[in-house]
Amino acid sequence: LLHLLALCLIQGVASLDIDYRENVTSTLTLSNGIDWGDWGPVEFCEEGSYSHGFEVRFEPSGATDETAMSGVKLYCSDKDHFDTGYVTSVVGTTGEWQGMRVCHEGFLTGMRAEVLEPQGILHDDVAVENIEVQCNYDGEILTGVHDLPKFTPGTWGEFEHCDPGSAVCGLQTRYEGILVGDDSGTTDLIFFCCVF
Repeated sequence: LLHLLALCLIQGVASLDIDYRENVTSTLTLSNGIDWGDWGPVEFCEEGSYSHGFEVRFEPSGATDETAMSGVKLYCSDKDHFDTGYVTSVVGTTGEWQGMRVCHEGFLTGMRAEVLEPQGILHDDVAVENIEVQCNYDGEILTGVHDLPKFTPGTWGEFEHCDPGSAVCGLQTRYEGILVGDDSGTTDLIFFCCVF
């Protein structure tokens, strides 16, 4: 119970009504996330499965009010690499899915994001512009959006990694929806790691 309460405090969840996996070992958070909008639901891969790939929903530049990233999807498989579905948390309505990025071997074990800091009242806020994930702790790095359109460049945070012997098994995203004037899409992100 204490582990569950600590987990809820880390992610800023006001309620204990979440689909909780007992074998969560750590949470990967953004060092540069922005506290706008609301947290969506926590979603986990089914028991015994982990994320071997991901995909982002992205709105390219050109709109009057741009949002950049508006959703993240984790693709799940078991240890034998049989697909078990996907999880998403909250997903916005703007943009297009950018295509599945898959680890050639193993599972996702690290992540970081490129985030544009608040731009002030006269400029467009987009918050999370892109994410990168790492496979197998120090293996290949996969990028959510290739050839990122010409937004004002954000800042990449530091990679966070799962504890040894675990891999990404779920996520939660924070999303600022439609507002009068300026909405930002995905503003923060948490990945959960589960023990093998």
